[in-house]
Amino acid sequence: MAANRNFTEATTYQWTAKTLRSIRESMIERKVSELLPAILSEEIEAGGLHSVAILADTKRMRRPNANNSETNVNVREDNTYYLPLSHNFEKQQAVEFLTPNYSIVPCVRPLETHEWASGKHLFTFYEVEIEAQTEKQEEVWSLVEKLLSDVSNSLESQAKRGELKDNEVGARNRSSVLKGKFQVITFAEALERVHADKNRTTDLTPQEDALLCSQFEAPFWIHDYPRPVRTTVFHENAFGRYESFDLMLPFGYGELATGGVRPKTGEQILRQSLDVIKEPAHTLTHGHADWKTSRQIQSTGLGIGLERLIRFMSGSTTVLDVIQPHDRGPNRKLLNHTN
Repeated sequence: MAANRNFTEATTYQWTAKTLRSIRESMIERKVSELLPAILSEEIEAGGLHSVAILADTKRMRRPNANNSETNVNVREDNTYYLPLSHNFEKQQAVEFLTPNYSIVPCVRPLETHEWASGKHLFTFYEVEIEAQTEKQEEVWSLVEKLLSDVSNSLESQAKRGELKDNEVGARNRSSVLKGKFQVITFAEALERVHADKNRTTDLTPQEDALLCSQFEAPFWIHDYPRPVRTTVFHENAFGRYESFDLMLPFGYGELATGGVRPKTGEQILRQSLDVIKEPAHTLTHGHADWKTSRQIQSTGLGIGLERLIRFMSGSTTVLDVIQPHDRGPNRKLLNHTN
């Protein structure tokens, strides 16, 4: 979708605040406990690109300028940490004591050049992370479908009362969530729907993604992914495919959430992490693997893109509409790029 911003600053704040409130009210009603997310980690998480944060002791970090070519930051191994791409391990660890749990978490994702004008990607964004102590993905699907139904009903009521700036597209989108249980297709079936080889082991292209989602008038699930398609770790079934899934939005909106059943052993976590990020063993998620080995707790979870959810519920065409007016971070580059 083209980036065509049509939100005012007030609209952005209103839709964001009311969507967040609707999510939290639903989670309380469904007895899902909220988890406080960690901000930094000393361990790299498998999947995607990462940013590194440096804590500069007690000094204020100084960047180089025309008069001084050096910083005052002493970069050591004990003061470098990873900013989160998501919060997979934290919520899995917490599920031992809080199940199901959720958190609304900040994420950092360096973008590829072709993603800048997609209308779907941001440098910094938020996810609604959900995890449950179960190995049945259908249980998580059911919880998420109830959550989206609750949010849609709440926002619809507020729009009808004139508390939100609304449009026909948003009303259509919210209505689509309420059509009953979401359809489930396999990744192979998704490929067939876009006239591709069903045995292919590469992900849908942006064009195929849009074509697939234009065929549906309600959200739907894709599951049963070949290992090469995924860039993180999940349980591998007897057929060599991941028990992983995506929640897709209709009318061409595309992916809203990604998740899956977690690996069942620490050894699987380490092996799959090495396959994904291709880094020496000492950089991998040993804390995660050690926890899995000692606790033997099985869970399933996913992350819902908050800005993508707001975009869909409001009828917007781009996540750029959802960039908070007070956000002075790298997302400003996306706004300047499209203006």
